[in-house]
Amino acid sequence: MNVESVLDRIANWILVRGKSATCVKRAVRNGQRGWVYHGHFYPEYLSHGNACSFIAEVALRYCVGRGVDIGADRWPLSGAEPIYNEVSRNAYNLNDYKDESLDYVFSSHCLEHLDRWPRALKLWISKLCRGGILFLYLPHESMELWNPGGPWVGLGHRWQPTAEVLVPYLNSLGMEVVCLDPGPDRYCSFYIVARRV
Repeated sequence: MNVESVLDRIANWILVRGKSATCVKRAVRNGQRGWVYHGHFYPEYLSHGNACSFIAEVALRYCVGRGVDIGADRWPLSGAEPIYNEVSRNAYNLNDYKDESLDYVFSSHCLEHLDRWPRALKLWISKLCRGGILFLYLPHESMELWNPGGPWVGLGHRWQPTAEVLVPYLNSLGMEVVCLDPGPDRYCSFYIVARRV
């Protein structure tokens, strides 16, 4: 199946989703194909997945040693052991790893899918050694197509992560934020890097 037919299927799926979905239109701006939703243009590549590729260069500066990529899907961070959504191992079940045994935990576009995200973050941090890195790459709230209830994600995104919510929570769990890029970047995302103290 070629890209054109996939995009046409997405467009048709979007158009039958409901009132808000009918506001999504295919468009071309400055020679770039994409989508217009509520007057904002979103490039076509935002519907292809592989968010990790947009942050990997930055992430690999921090994610060194033994680590995992939680929610990796088909595109894990290079060098990280992928954690998929399986019964035996997932965002809420990391029993294969001893506490304080990992140098880093990387997660790209996963946390927004979790109803019990505070519990998940607490678990992820417990697996980090002292000085270990938590790298979170998350959808920016300005990307309305990905907001909870939005036409591309429906109820798949359970909440809207923001730095205003996450930074205090990470601090309360003994994490020190060492880098924060509030975004949005080219992939309509932002990232937080925190170190376990």
